[in-house]
Amino acid sequence: MTAFARYIFWLFLVPLGAVAQPSASQEMTWMFYNVENLFDVQDDSLTRDEAFLPAGDRHWTYGRFLKKLNHTYKAITGVGGWNPPAVIGLAEVENRYVLEALLRETPLHRYGYQIIHQESPDARGIDVALLFRPDLVDIQVQEFITVELPNGRKTREILYVQAALPNQKVVHLYINHWPSRYSGTKVSEESRKQAATTLATHIKKILVDEPDAQILVTGDFNDAPEDASMKYLVEALPLENISNYQFEGTHKHQGEWGVLDQWLVSENWLTLQSSWRIESNRGQVYHPEWLLESDENNLGFKPYRTYVGFRYQGGFSDHLPIFIRLTSSSSVSSLKQ
Repeated sequence: MTAFARYIFWLFLVPLGAVAQPSASQEMTWMFYNVENLFDVQDDSLTRDEAFLPAGDRHWTYGRFLKKLNHTYKAITGVGGWNPPAVIGLAEVENRYVLEALLRETPLHRYGYQIIHQESPDARGIDVALLFRPDLVDIQVQEFITVELPNGRKTREILYVQAALPNQKVVHLYINHWPSRYSGTKVSEESRKQAATTLATHIKKILVDEPDAQILVTGDFNDAPEDASMKYLVEALPLENISNYQFEGTHKHQGEWGVLDQWLVSENWLTLQSSWRIESNRGQVYHPEWLLESDENNLGFKPYRTYVGFRYQGGFSDHLPIFIRLTSSSSVSSLKQ
């Protein structure tokens, strides 16, 4: 059965109040998704959100907003399958309201997700955020780490959380959305190097107090694994990039697939005999047919976007979701006993 078929089957058969229960062989999904411009329809006088208003260049309406919410829900539940993700890292959300609407206006409300979010200094008003299921993950610490760019420009913070899993010591998770390449790859390279340095400094502080800390780093880095900023992370820290995906990439630009959305993990995830392991020691890209469209100007397919330029087509995002499966062979009970 395909992932989409499982999604449809689950949607109609699971009672409205039902929540998937942990099994003896537990599987937990953690995902990251750059949802591409999840804006509300209200004007924020402090940010440049004018294009995403009913009278703006993209003629963004409440109906289009609701469709975007349902598409985001469909991608999330498709990744999780029978058991929606325990942790969902998000990029390009405008504010807390759109996250509350996602949980209120879609069937995600069944699962009791909680929100971690803070308004970022980004000029467009797009933020990173985290949704998590408190029945599976206990968030103990949360912090938004400021990234000071060399040119003084404002950018998104890095979201850090310390979380406890059932039958497992704490893990450390970082959600990233680094400065874009909009001004040109070389011109913007120093900004991403600064984001990498900021992240590494924080991780090193964790390692001083907890040398065997289990660390997960994910996000849209706007750099590929072979670029300088990402190489620096694996050279300066005990991190392994597990973004050796079996799909072409997570984002397509000018006909070329790229791996901008990645997973990096501390090496002990791959060596320790712990109660939770990363399935196949690799990250994965979620790429069902309905998240893709034909690439008419190039070969193959590309992500099915909400807009192409200023033309609305009602798709999902210019990025594909990425995820890892954490598996445990032991019986896992809810954190809420």
